[in-house]
Amino acid sequence: MKLPAKPPSWLPFLGPVLAAVAGALAGEFWLGGGFWMVFTTGIVCGFAPIVIYRLWKRLHHRR
Repeated sequence: MKLPAKPPSWLPFLGPVLAAVAGALAGEFWLGGGFWMVFTTGIVCGFAPIVIYRLWKRLHHRR
């Protein structure tokens, strides 16, 4: 699969939205895990778009 030339500039700003949605879903469906399950899910999903954006930029600049 070929990536577009540049990553979208709005990609890192999805972090807080994804963190909130993932935390809410984790709280709703996996509440047995408690606070730490919701917190970890929110942190991982919140930073995922930022990491993906940086990797995409690094791959783009390598070419």
